Formats: sequence, C-alpha cells, structure tokens
Amino acid sequence: MSQNSKFGAMAILVVIFSIGALSGVGGTFYYLKQKHGQRGPRPDRIEDVYNVQIDRMTSRLERSLELSETQIPLIRAEIEKFASAMRDKHKEMKPQLDTLMQERSVAIEKHLSVEQQEVFRVQRLEHRDRSNKSRRDGKDGDNGPRACRGKAGLKKNC
Repeated sequence: MSQNSKFGAMAILVVIFSIGALSGVGGTFYYLKQKHGQRGPRPDRIEDVYNVQIDRMTSRLERSLELSETQIPLIRAEIEKFASAMRDKHKEMKPQLDTLMQERSVAIEKHLSVEQQEVFRVQRLEHRDRSNKSRRDGKDGDNGPRACRGKAGLKKNC
C-alpha cells in the first residue's frame, strides 16, 4: 500500500470517528434539553415547589395514561391531598434539616485551614445567593406549567 493511500484511509477513519463523536455529543445534549429543558429553576417557597410537582405529576399521568377529562381533576385531587401531607411533614422537619446542614458545614470546616474556611464560607453564601436569585428569576406565571390550566387542573384554550 502506498503512503498516500495509507494517509487517505487514516483521514477517512478520523473523519468518520469525528462525525460519530459529534453526533453522539449533539444527540445527548438535544435529548437532555428535551427531557429537562422545560423545568426551569425551582420556585422560592416550598408551597410553590409542591404546586409545580403536582402539575408535573398530573401532566405526566395525563399523557402516559391518556386520562379522560373526568379523571384528571379526580387524580389531581388525590395528588394534592398527599402533597399537602408532604408539605406539612417538610415544615415539621425543616428546622431539623437546617440544623443538620449547619452541623455538616461545621464538621467540614474542622478539616480546613483558616484560609480555606473563609473561602468555604464565601462559596456557601454565593451558592445560597445564586440559588435564591435563580428561584426569584424563574417565577413567571405566564409561562409556567400551570399557564394552560384552570384552577381545577382542566385544560384551557391557550
């Protein structure tokens, strides 16, 4: 085999491999965007989090089970009933969870130098501020999951 044909064969293999790799990466990003792109940031208040979860679960069940118009409000009411119980449990446990997170931070700081502790504290504050900002910025009632639903979960014309 001549030197030119070896080079040509190698170039073709590299091109085919590159096309496959780019297709795989692009396809993965497209899939993830389709699967998770509609979610948006988490709401600020816990009540809003549960409302979003209720909407998502109702929509998912409506699509996957092909629920009838009479089934949708009945199933949504059941989901809301259990979400209410979960919301109450979360409120009850929130102080304990906050205490655990604080204890975790203190335990981590024990293993850090003074300089690292300062950086760690700044990072925690920045993360909290960033999370709060994204939650605030994500509140858009016109484009949220409930935008095309009435109060009882029934479809509106949008």
